[in-house]
Amino acid sequence: MRVAIEEAKRSLVAGGTPLAAIMVKDGKVIAVGHAQVGKLRDPTAHGEAECIKIAVKALNSLDLAGCTMYSTVETCSMCLSCGAWSGLTKVVFGAFKEDIVGNPYEFKNYHAIEHVKNLQVPWTSENIEIIGGVLKKDCAELMKNFKNWAPN
Repeated sequence: MRVAIEEAKRSLVAGGTPLAAIMVKDGKVIAVGHAQVGKLRDPTAHGEAECIKIAVKALNSLDLAGCTMYSTVETCSMCLSCGAWSGLTKVVFGAFKEDIVGNPYEFKNYHAIEHVKNLQVPWTSENIEIIGGVLKKDCAELMKNFKNWAPN
Protein backbone atom coordinates (compact mmCIF):
# COMPACT_ATOMS: atom_id res chain seq x y z
CA MET A 1 0.00 0.00 0.00
CA ARG A 2 2.89 2.34 0.68
CA VAL A 3 3.96 2.05 -2.98
CA ALA A 4 0.43 3.01 -4.09
CA ILE A 5 0.51 6.00 -1.72
CA GLU A 6 3.83 7.16 -3.19
CA GLU A 7 2.40 6.82 -6.71
CA ALA A 8 -0.62 8.91 -5.70
CA LYS A 9 1.72 11.60 -4.39
CA ARG A 10 3.66 11.54 -7.67
CA SER A 11 0.41 11.96 -9.59
CA LEU A 12 -0.57 14.99 -7.52
CA VAL A 13 2.84 16.64 -7.96
CA ALA A 14 2.50 16.10 -11.72
CA GLY A 15 -0.85 17.93 -11.69
CA GLY A 16 -3.06 14.85 -11.56
CA THR A 17 -5.48 13.34 -9.08
CA PRO A 18 -3.92 11.85 -5.93
CA LEU A 19 -5.37 8.40 -6.63
CA ALA A 20 -3.27 5.41 -7.63
CA ALA A 21 -3.30 1.64 -7.85
CA ILE A 22 -0.56 -0.95 -8.19
CA MET A 23 -0.75 -4.60 -9.25
CA VAL A 24 1.44 -7.17 -7.53
CA LYS A 25 2.13 -10.73 -8.67
CA ASP A 26 4.61 -13.07 -7.01
CA GLY A 27 5.81 -10.23 -4.77
CA LYS A 28 6.65 -7.90 -7.67
CA VAL A 29 4.89 -4.74 -8.85
CA ILE A 30 3.86 -5.46 -12.44
CA ALA A 31 1.68 -2.39 -13.09
CA VAL A 32 0.95 1.09 -11.82
CA GLY A 33 -2.17 3.07 -12.66
CA HIS A 34 -3.05 6.69 -11.94
CA ALA A 35 -6.50 8.23 -12.16
CA GLN A 36 -6.58 10.14 -15.45
CA VAL A 37 -10.28 10.83 -15.96
CA GLY A 38 -9.88 14.60 -16.37
CA LYS A 39 -6.56 14.49 -18.19
CA LEU A 40 -7.73 11.97 -20.79
CA ARG A 41 -11.37 13.13 -20.82
CA ASP A 42 -12.23 9.48 -20.27
CA PRO A 43 -14.69 8.48 -17.54
CA THR A 44 -13.23 4.95 -17.51
CA ALA A 45 -9.66 6.09 -16.79
CA HIS A 46 -9.76 5.37 -13.06
CA GLY A 47 -6.47 4.42 -11.44
CA GLU A 48 -7.56 0.82 -10.93
CA ALA A 49 -8.87 0.42 -14.49
CA GLU A 50 -5.62 1.84 -15.86
CA CYS A 51 -3.66 -0.51 -13.60
CA ILE A 52 -5.63 -3.52 -14.84
CA LYS A 53 -5.05 -2.51 -18.49
CA ILE A 54 -1.31 -2.21 -17.90
CA ALA A 55 -1.14 -5.49 -15.95
CA VAL A 56 -2.82 -7.59 -18.66
CA LYS A 57 -0.44 -6.11 -21.21
CA ALA A 58 2.57 -6.80 -18.97
CA LEU A 59 1.48 -10.43 -18.52
CA ASN A 60 0.26 -10.75 -22.11
CA SER A 61 -2.84 -12.39 -20.68
CA LEU A 62 -6.36 -11.41 -19.69
CA ASP A 63 -6.01 -13.66 -16.63
CA LEU A 64 -4.89 -11.84 -13.47
CA ALA A 65 -5.30 -14.87 -11.20
CA GLY A 66 -2.71 -14.71 -8.46
CA CYS A 67 -2.55 -10.91 -8.60
CA THR A 68 -3.36 -8.43 -5.85
CA MET A 69 -4.30 -4.86 -6.66
CA TYR A 70 -3.65 -2.16 -4.06
CA SER A 71 -5.61 1.09 -4.35
CA THR A 72 -5.45 4.22 -2.24
CA VAL A 73 -9.27 4.60 -2.26
CA GLU A 74 -12.16 2.14 -2.09
CA THR A 75 -12.42 0.55 -5.51
CA CYS A 76 -15.53 1.59 -7.44
CA SER A 77 -18.07 -0.77 -8.94
CA MET A 78 -16.72 -0.31 -12.49
CA CYS A 79 -13.16 -1.15 -11.50
CA LEU A 80 -14.21 -4.12 -9.39
CA SER A 81 -16.15 -5.45 -12.37
CA CYS A 82 -13.04 -5.08 -14.55
CA GLY A 83 -11.12 -6.97 -11.88
CA ALA A 84 -13.71 -9.76 -11.86
CA TRP A 85 -13.59 -10.09 -15.64
CA SER A 86 -9.81 -10.31 -15.52
CA GLY A 87 -9.77 -12.99 -12.81
CA LEU A 88 -8.14 -10.75 -10.20
CA THR A 89 -7.61 -12.62 -6.94
CA LYS A 90 -7.50 -9.82 -4.37
CA VAL A 91 -8.14 -6.09 -3.97
CA VAL A 92 -6.71 -4.16 -1.03
CA PHE A 93 -7.68 -0.52 -0.54
CA GLY A 94 -6.96 2.28 1.89
CA ALA A 95 -9.57 4.97 2.42
CA PHE A 96 -13.29 4.24 2.24
CA LYS A 97 -15.37 6.49 0.00
CA GLU A 98 -16.85 8.25 3.06
CA ASP A 99 -13.34 9.25 4.10
CA ILE A 100 -13.06 11.42 0.98
CA VAL A 101 -15.04 14.63 1.48
CA GLY A 102 -16.84 15.69 -1.69
CA ASN A 103 -16.26 12.44 -3.60
CA PRO A 104 -19.14 12.43 -6.10
CA TYR A 105 -18.09 9.39 -8.11
CA GLU A 106 -19.66 6.36 -6.50
CA PHE A 107 -23.11 5.09 -5.74
CA LYS A 108 -24.26 6.39 -2.38
CA ASN A 109 -25.29 2.99 -1.01
CA TYR A 110 -22.46 0.92 -2.52
CA HIS A 111 -19.56 -0.61 -0.60
CA ALA A 112 -17.00 -2.95 -2.13
CA ILE A 113 -16.63 -5.10 0.98
CA GLU A 114 -20.39 -5.62 1.34
CA HIS A 115 -20.72 -6.76 -2.28
CA VAL A 116 -17.75 -9.13 -2.39
CA LYS A 117 -19.91 -12.17 -1.73
CA ASN A 118 -21.70 -11.39 -4.99
CA LEU A 119 -18.64 -10.48 -7.04
CA GLN A 120 -17.31 -13.63 -8.64
CA VAL A 121 -14.80 -14.22 -11.38
CA PRO A 122 -17.08 -15.22 -14.29
CA TRP A 123 -15.27 -18.35 -15.45
CA THR A 124 -14.26 -19.75 -12.05
CA SER A 125 -17.11 -18.62 -9.75
CA GLU A 126 -14.48 -17.72 -7.14
CA ASN A 127 -14.95 -14.55 -5.13
CA ILE A 128 -12.48 -11.70 -5.31
CA GLU A 129 -11.08 -11.18 -1.83
CA ILE A 130 -11.45 -7.53 -0.78
CA ILE A 131 -9.70 -5.95 2.19
CA GLY A 132 -10.38 -2.31 3.07
CA GLY A 133 -9.00 0.26 5.46
CA VAL A 134 -5.30 -0.57 5.04
CA LEU A 135 -3.36 2.61 5.91
CA LYS A 136 -6.76 4.29 5.78
CA LYS A 137 -5.65 7.53 7.46
CA ASP A 138 -2.64 7.96 5.16
CA CYS A 139 -4.75 7.34 2.07
CA ALA A 140 -7.53 9.71 3.18
CA GLU A 141 -4.94 12.38 3.89
CA LEU A 142 -3.90 12.31 0.21
CA MET A 143 -7.38 13.50 -0.75
CA LYS A 144 -7.90 15.93 2.15
CA ASN A 145 -7.35 19.12 0.18
CA PHE A 146 -8.19 17.87 -3.30
CA LYS A 147 -11.06 19.91 -4.71
CA ASN A 148 -10.87 19.43 -8.48
CA TRP A 149 -13.63 16.81 -8.78
CA ALA A 150 -15.67 18.48 -11.49
CA PRO A 151 -14.87 17.35 -15.02
CA ASN A 152 -13.64 20.16 -17.28
